[in-house]
Amino acid sequence: MSRRARALLGVALPVSAIVIFVVLLAFSLMRLSDIERDMRIEATQNMLWVISRAHISSLQLGEAVAGSAVGEVERVQMELRYNVFLSRLALLDDGPQRRRMETLGATAALDALRASLPELGALVMNARPEVVPRIKSLLLPYHAALTEAANKAMVAEWDDLGATLDATRKQLWQIIISMVGISLAGAVLCIHFLLAIRDARQRTRLLDKEKAFSELLIGSSGEGIVAVDLERRCTVWNEAAERLFDIGVERATGAMLGDLSGFFAVGRMEEAISNALQGQAVALFDQPFFPLRQPEPLYLDLRCFPLRDGQRIIGTILLVSDVTERRASQQEIANHRDHLEQLVQARTQELDAALTRERATAELYRNFGTMISHQFRTPLALVDSALQRLMRRHDRLIPGEVIERGEEARGAIARLVRLVETTLDAARLDAGQIEVRSQACDLGHLVGEICSRLTDDTGSGRMTITLPDDSSPIAFCDPVHAEHILTNLLSNAVKYSPETTPITITFASHDAQIECVVTNVGIQEDSFNREALFERYYRGSNTEGRPGIGVGLYMARALARLQGGDVQLQDSSPGMVRMAMLLPSAASGSASVAGMAPREELV
Repeated sequence: MSRRARALLGVALPVSAIVIFVVLLAFSLMRLSDIERDMRIEATQNMLWVISRAHISSLQLGEAVAGSAVGEVERVQMELRYNVFLSRLALLDDGPQRRRMETLGATAALDALRASLPELGALVMNARPEVVPRIKSLLLPYHAALTEAANKAMVAEWDDLGATLDATRKQLWQIIISMVGISLAGAVLCIHFLLAIRDARQRTRLLDKEKAFSELLIGSSGEGIVAVDLERRCTVWNEAAERLFDIGVERATGAMLGDLSGFFAVGRMEEAISNALQGQAVALFDQPFFPLRQPEPLYLDLRCFPLRDGQRIIGTILLVSDVTERRASQQEIANHRDHLEQLVQARTQELDAALTRERATAELYRNFGTMISHQFRTPLALVDSALQRLMRRHDRLIPGEVIERGEEARGAIARLVRLVETTLDAARLDAGQIEVRSQACDLGHLVGEICSRLTDDTGSGRMTITLPDDSSPIAFCDPVHAEHILTNLLSNAVKYSPETTPITITFASHDAQIECVVTNVGIQEDSFNREALFERYYRGSNTEGRPGIGVGLYMARALARLQGGDVQLQDSSPGMVRMAMLLPSAASGSASVAGMAPREELV
């Protein structure tokens, strides 16, 4: 059915109902007029008819009694007249007629007649001429009362009927006025209804235009637009959603949302839709969606808004956007940013390292300059002083004094040579020009030789070597470098400990490593920095007046680490210094020195 036909039907039905209503009201007015006319004609025949019939039956009974006394009326007819009389009397003396007779003041005559009925009945049944006067005397008050009651009834009924007619006429006019008002109201209603229909048609046209515009917007939107009702059945499914989920609008409309795609059955999606159905707007970003015929997932943004009809929520609308390209771009930008950050971080680290190296180099050269200015100047000053004495006193010098001055100069030159060699060794170590030729090395024998040499040089025999219980320790190392390390540790122990204090050398094995610990009486801990002790060119406050350039421990640790070992400053009791050299132990088939009993040697 077309919209025009439905509009005409909507107008015809209420107009027809109003017409029928007016016709029925007119028919009711006609019936009320007929009732009023009937009441005028028949109102006077109600009570008067009863009284008159009772009066007539009483008169007929008297005539029948008189005729029966002379033999003109048969007994059967006499009895019939008497029975009719009794029935009229009973009708008059019962129900509303009795109440009406009380109103008219005739009940006394009725009661007196009812009391004399036995006597009257006996007289009537034995009618003789001598009882006729007695019967008439019994009926005479009854006749007079009926005559008076009839007159009163006629007057009262006419008065009541007049009042009733006046009231009825007034009510009829009220009804007529009401009908006229109803008709006018109906006319106004019809006019208003017609105007409302016109407005409704205009609004319908506007709604149709808005609906068409909304459908155009929904259909042309690049976002997937999906609307569901309270039961989560799909009511709107636009073309973008059809392309995105590969589901036609015919199949989607009316179906449960979770049955259309597993994307809407995920816990986060169901929770978002539930919150929207409760009146809360929800947004989910970068949600993965796996199409059936695509190996790579898509990423969707989902926004849920409640649909309201006034204050009542009737469903929710879902806006689904494909943000895969945006996410890929963002990911690419993030990766590029991370790469740039890594490059910047790496470059920063390089710059920091370069700056650190620059600072270390500057500090190194500053320390080296200070050391050179002090350590190299001292032996040169000794050489210069010895030569000057030889030159000033050449004519007075004896051969022994010349030899003494020459030895002083040679000692200073030798010291200077050692300083130069140490500096060159440090430079070669930094340049990676030192080679390591590891082999089995008897550390006990090596330490014994070094101690003997130092004893010859210093003239002190305070060094004690403690070997293991069963054998001399065999390390897998470069003997030259090991000798350099031990020489440095032992010479430092001799140099920085009092001359009369002992120096002990002990050996131990720890997890495939040989540990050689040099212990001597130390100095106060605040005279050096434990962290900087192994740095190049570092010298503590206790080194003043002692030869050296501060690269001994640095070289020792570096050479030990080149061979897989280390040099450490170990914790010890106060006033003692423990320097440990760690080197790898020899393999099981390496040369070993067996049969050495545990012993202590004084050198």
